[in-house]
Amino acid sequence: MTRILAACRYLLVVPVIGCVILTFGTVIMGIVRIFSSFTKIALEGDYSAKAAKSLALAVIETIDLFLVATVAYITAVGLRRLFISNVRIKLPTPLEINSLKDLEDKIIGVVVAALAVAFLGQATGSDEPAALLNYGGGIALVIAALAFFISYGGGKDKDSDNAK
Repeated sequence: MTRILAACRYLLVVPVIGCVILTFGTVIMGIVRIFSSFTKIALEGDYSAKAAKSLALAVIETIDLFLVATVAYITAVGLRRLFISNVRIKLPTPLEINSLKDLEDKIIGVVVAALAVAFLGQATGSDEPAALLNYGGGIALVIAALAFFISYGGGKDKDSDNAK
């Protein structure tokens, strides 16, 4: 039974590959959006305030796509590191993943950034202050819940306790 359970960890190769495919697809989609937005501007030749606002919204949405790609990549690297292979992929120190809590914290951090970018995009495209307040309030509640989870709900990380 122990061997079966140990071998089952390799089933996580499927979500790792899926996350890599998601990363690739999302980055490609972002790059295509960049070129299509600038091509549209160049062909239309419209440099009005309305066109600038539209471009700003497209830029923010593209950044959001890249943040989603980052979440998929961090998830792929983290799952691989935690369950499949101990061989380290060289990442910047803030992105190193040594435990499931590290992976959760990294993903939540990028999700919070993506929520902030989504709100900025909504603020750029909204002419309705009450709707924007409701939208921002909802995002604030989600961010507060995620911050609470990181601080109190995620449990103690043994690696960080030993380092102190």
